[in-house]
Amino acid sequence: MRRALLSMLCFCLMMTPVLAVAMPVHSTDGAPAEENWWERTNMDRNNNKIADMVEKYHDHELFLDEANTLPLIVDFDHEPTEQDVAMLEREVGYVHEWDLPLIHAVAGRIPHSMILETTSLPGVVMLELDGILQVQNGDAAVVHEVDLAQQQTGYDGSGVTVAVIDTGIDSLHVGLDDLDDDNSTHDPKVIAFYDPVNNPDKTNGTEIQAYDDQGHGTHCAGTVAGTGAPTYEHPGMAPQAYLVGVKVLDEGGSGSFSVVMAGMQWTVDYRYEYNIRAASMSLGGPGPIEWTSDEEDSVNRFANEMVRAGISMLIAAGNSAGPGTIGTPGSAEDVITVGALNKNTAIAEYSSEGPTEEARVKPNIAFVGSDVMSTQHNSGDGYVAFSGTSMATPGVAGTVALMLQANPDLSPFDVRNILQETATYRECHYMGANQPCAEDLIPKNRQNNVYGHGHVEARLAVMEAAQRDYQLDTSIAVSLSTQVGIDDRIHLMPGDALEMQLNGSVDTVQWRSNHLRHDWVNIETFIPGDNSASLDLASIVKQLNSLPGITVEGNHTLSMRALVANESGGHRASSLISTNVMLMDTANAMTSTEPSESLFGDVPGWVAPAILLLLLAIVITGMIVLNRADNAVEVETIDWTKEAEPVAETEVVE
Repeated sequence: MRRALLSMLCFCLMMTPVLAVAMPVHSTDGAPAEENWWERTNMDRNNNKIADMVEKYHDHELFLDEANTLPLIVDFDHEPTEQDVAMLEREVGYVHEWDLPLIHAVAGRIPHSMILETTSLPGVVMLELDGILQVQNGDAAVVHEVDLAQQQTGYDGSGVTVAVIDTGIDSLHVGLDDLDDDNSTHDPKVIAFYDPVNNPDKTNGTEIQAYDDQGHGTHCAGTVAGTGAPTYEHPGMAPQAYLVGVKVLDEGGSGSFSVVMAGMQWTVDYRYEYNIRAASMSLGGPGPIEWTSDEEDSVNRFANEMVRAGISMLIAAGNSAGPGTIGTPGSAEDVITVGALNKNTAIAEYSSEGPTEEARVKPNIAFVGSDVMSTQHNSGDGYVAFSGTSMATPGVAGTVALMLQANPDLSPFDVRNILQETATYRECHYMGANQPCAEDLIPKNRQNNVYGHGHVEARLAVMEAAQRDYQLDTSIAVSLSTQVGIDDRIHLMPGDALEMQLNGSVDTVQWRSNHLRHDWVNIETFIPGDNSASLDLASIVKQLNSLPGITVEGNHTLSMRALVANESGGHRASSLISTNVMLMDTANAMTSTEPSESLFGDVPGWVAPAILLLLLAIVITGMIVLNRADNAVEVETIDWTKEAEPVAETEVVE
């Protein structure tokens, strides 16, 4: 009976795979239809058919008229008919203005008090605000394809710091106060501020609140990295980049060479501490003083030295128009000098032109600078439009932040070359906005004194930066799964690690600090083919300790990427991800994880106890063998079957 039951059990186990294959598979033909756009949109977070912008501005004087009606777009689940329009007019007092059949909507005005009633009408799926369009940074982003660069690569400036050397930064403006526009987290965007104008002795960058008593610097800062809050109509080119404010100009917008250079010096001194990779300087000398400057001017020399120190310098060409009007500091050889374009991409009538005093061709490139809408200082949440090469320069600085996020290995000269090589060349007389010049007659000319190398193409520049070392491969990706703290940083204590999830078939996972002196490092514990990787605090500290002039304890920005081998023997790389980390108790990071010195030297930790167990086993086995051998000898020398011989009696002699 027992054998029969055992046979039946074995048979059932053998049949399990067959039964599993025979299980029916449910068809997906009856799956629910794809959601409609109004069911998955983020414009209506409370799902009441009223777009959030309507709820936010429903009583704003900018939109309400004397009759208390709002300009609205009424979306239907079908192409609206004349009967639908008549229903709106009859039921809610709708005043019809436009038919929008392509998006199944109509536009007009509805009384403020009838908004809720409108959402209950048959076929109505959403009410949207018929907002206002005007000049803004978004125009520059589209003209230079910054928006496409962000969309195609996912880069937003994270982990890169740009210094704005200007009149200061209003760090209380909602578009510049933090990274995530969430007041419950502590993640300031302006991470350091130095003011040699009014507070030259406060040099550590955190002693005073960043401020701006003139407004020019705040406007530039918003173009570089503003989040666009509260309406997100005017975001900067790199909205998740950090900013450092260096106030070198007073409330009147002027400052001496010496004060300006004091700010430049501070920027170099603190470039490692705050990871300053680029600087925007929208300033220059007045009129003839500027035009007659030469390469050896102190500010020019200082600007060149900043480039050699690892900081990409973006400097305005000036607003003097006409040939030969680019001087200090835009005439410096190694900096990236920026001319200004109108919104139609033609050169702005005010943009200064080269050559420099040494007959050097300048500017290097051109970017939209006319009617640029950006943050307005001391307004809380206001925006204002300014024009000038001052407005074009921070636009390029924000683009550079995207490039440096895509490839932290780039030097300032790499950045300049990529911007120039990917720019679209414009002849001097392009669109008839400027007089012709001799360079127009040179076949395949690459640069002139009006547009420089031409119109900045941000998408091409960022892609070129991303693929400078490895071809970008979007089929593989790295993402972080470690919890982020309330300050938007990951806190690491001894024994902690950054945990990563991988998509695709990955051969290698690498990381690096975004410090200028660091390079990519393989995560040695990663096994090719795994779908996760881990980077512990001890490994991070070991690398950072090898970098000169680096404070290991505290804040750092780290980047990670995945690699996969090509058939040709090279590699392709995923997009980078960057994260801000807080390294804590780093003095104990190594001792808590590294094995202590032992008798067995530098061998894996499991080897020593294994050897000890083996020796112990040998000893015990030997003792058993010897014991058995001794017992065997004793058995052979004693014959228990032989009768004992009688003992002879001893005679007693008296």
